[in-house]
Amino acid sequence: MDLKTVLTTICDRWKYKLDETSPGVFRLDVAMKQTDGSLRYQYVYAWLIKERYQGKDAFYFNSRCGVYTPNINLYQMLKESSYCTYCSVIITNDKKLDGTPCESIVVHAIQPVELTSEAILTEVIWDIATNADVIEKNYFGGDNN
Repeated sequence: MDLKTVLTTICDRWKYKLDETSPGVFRLDVAMKQTDGSLRYQYVYAWLIKERYQGKDAFYFNSRCGVYTPNINLYQMLKESSYCTYCSVIITNDKKLDGTPCESIVVHAIQPVELTSEAILTEVIWDIATNADVIEKNYFGGDNN
């Protein structure tokens, strides 16, 4: 399965914007309709990692929520992360826009290429986008990342 091809198909079907930000790294701008009819958007990034899963290739997806600080209620965030189906919430080493090292809260998923399908990837992308959006809204004040 070719990542660019399957992402193009998914984005065309669901009207997401797709950009290749660097060779092999894709950014999807996932549109989520709200109860009031408005749209919110969440970036989801995707790329292939060779030999990531038991020596086999995997697709990696993530969406950055914000910079971790000790003031964040991780207990509540972990309870809310029970809504994740294909993804999980992690804290990872990162850099701020100015290049300063930090730790970020990220929603991510690792999907083994040989065990996936277009339908599963569609659900993975939606799961990451919606869960990251809730975390951004509840813990970081909205679309700041």
